[in-house]
Amino acid sequence: MRRARPTIRCLVEDLEMPLPGPDVDLGDVEHPLLRECRRLLPTAPLSQKRILSIEHPLVYRVSHGRWRGATWFDEPRDVLWLLAAAPREEGALGDAYEHFSSLHAAGRFLPDDDDRRRDRVEGAARALDAIETGLRDLLDVARSDPGSEHSRTLGDTLQVAVFLEVEDGMEWVWLAVATRDADGDPVNVRLRDLTFVIAERILEGAEWEWVGEWPTGRDLRWFEAARLGLSAPG
Repeated sequence: MRRARPTIRCLVEDLEMPLPGPDVDLGDVEHPLLRECRRLLPTAPLSQKRILSIEHPLVYRVSHGRWRGATWFDEPRDVLWLLAAAPREEGALGDAYEHFSSLHAAGRFLPDDDDRRRDRVEGAARALDAIETGLRDLLDVARSDPGSEHSRTLGDTLQVAVFLEVEDGMEWVWLAVATRDADGDPVNVRLRDLTFVIAERILEGAEWEWVGEWPTGRDLRWFEAARLGLSAPG
């Protein structure tokens, strides 16, 4: 999925905004230039004009109101980086682009190791959020159709199956998580374990145990782990 985000240097120095904690996605920061980057994202950089004073890498203009910015599309990561920004002073046409060229000459223009580390940390948080949202949705589907198995791929990777029954006013919830994705590639076991932790948080107060059998009678695959939770319907 394409994303737009500023470098840490651009955020702090150029936009003069504080660096938020790692639980905040820098791509969601509110600023006119960043909103414009998000708007351009589907067609960037084809919809933008190059900054010709910088030959390599290919960087492009973005503007909003009095703000001028320089962007670079990181193809392997599908990220449109806002590399630098500057307000255009009245009557000054080239000041912003001189600033961009100076940063490039000083080697302070492109994303650095801190930017990549920050993006990885945020990526982990995004993945966990996607798993929790998907698991909540899957449980809602299972509640609307008890007695049937329902499955979904969460966070674009994790294969999860849920079977739910209601008996004597209690919910019996079977949850199976695979450590292989749909293509058969391995999934980190820690991600599977975190999914069970998230399920415990969603079904607060449930009693859980590991199980080796699935209620539909199908055999669990060798790379699936399953747990049964017993809880009062919330």
